[in-house]
Amino acid sequence: MMTERMARMGLAAAHDAGDLGLAALVRDQGAVDVWESVRSGPGTSSLARRAARVDVDRLARDTQAIGAQFIIPGDEEWPAGVDDLMWSEPVGGVGGPPMGLWVAGPLDLARLEAPVAMVGSRASTTYGEHVSADWAVGLAEQGHAVVSGGAFGIDAAAHRGALAAGGATVAVMASGLAHLYPPGNSSLLEKVRQTGAVVSEYPPDSTPTRSRFLVRNRLIAALSAATVIVEGAMRSGAQNTVSWALSMQRLVMAAPGPVTSAMSVTPHRLIRAGEAVLVTSVEDILQAVGPLTACASDYVRAPPTLFDALTTEQQAIHETLSARRSVSVDELAVRTGESALTLMVVLSQLAARDLAVETAPGLWRAVDHRGQQRGD
Repeated sequence: MMTERMARMGLAAAHDAGDLGLAALVRDQGAVDVWESVRSGPGTSSLARRAARVDVDRLARDTQAIGAQFIIPGDEEWPAGVDDLMWSEPVGGVGGPPMGLWVAGPLDLARLEAPVAMVGSRASTTYGEHVSADWAVGLAEQGHAVVSGGAFGIDAAAHRGALAAGGATVAVMASGLAHLYPPGNSSLLEKVRQTGAVVSEYPPDSTPTRSRFLVRNRLIAALSAATVIVEGAMRSGAQNTVSWALSMQRLVMAAPGPVTSAMSVTPHRLIRAGEAVLVTSVEDILQAVGPLTACASDYVRAPPTLFDALTTEQQAIHETLSARRSVSVDELAVRTGESALTLMVVLSQLAARDLAVETAPGLWRAVDHRGQQRGD
């Protein structure tokens, strides 16, 4: 007897993912009726031809063989946010929730608290990868799962950051779970699989195609309470994920980058258009998702440094000091516009805090708070 799960598995293998019309048909008629109708029909449509070649029992065996499970709406493990795809505006001609999800890993997708998607360019910069990894660490430490696509660049940095913090991370694949893609990230994705979850709406043996990367982006957005874009060129796949998040009225955040970098174009445009909230730290992200979770209030700020305790005047003069050579009070007066008397008072205060040292009468250099000369 055909079950709902088996029918959905068959449809997932036979149809083009992101088919809003088929999703609506399954919602109205039920997966079993739709599957039997497709299988018993004249076989002239592409869906019918593909369905005729699907062996559902074999799919079930393949799923079990790779240690995965196929979850469907109504299962305890089903992530409710994915259902929002049924009502969101299509993006790029595709839409609708998946027939089901192949999931491998110990993470329960239904019990994630305000997961955050982190996306960006594959051709990322060192700056972008540092930001992505650092923020993923902070999010993971505060109990937020980090969701991304397992690709090179920003995706990989986000997964690595979450793993380094011992937190939860989810990688959404554009391929089947028997062929984690890209192969160059296989070791990383296997670690994600062992501690978090790898997810796909494609049968285990499926290979990625160009269109599947864009289609899977809707799942990254749907699985997440908020999306952060770290980097993206003018034509960026990350923009597609952001479009899906906006379509579902999810929170979107963007990291500013160097104005000279092509990888800053999409985040800056989103911020300028008011489509994304500007964030410059993990604390900003936690505050932005605060209404969704109480984790933000538990965020622990870094302890203040000695420099933080300085007055504005002391900070300005300290920053003017050279780390490479001694500077005379007269030169400092020209740079700062302060009187020699004011400078001598402030320099003495900095020296008392081990932030400046008089190397010779009237000559000063900067030192750090540990009492050692500051290096550039």
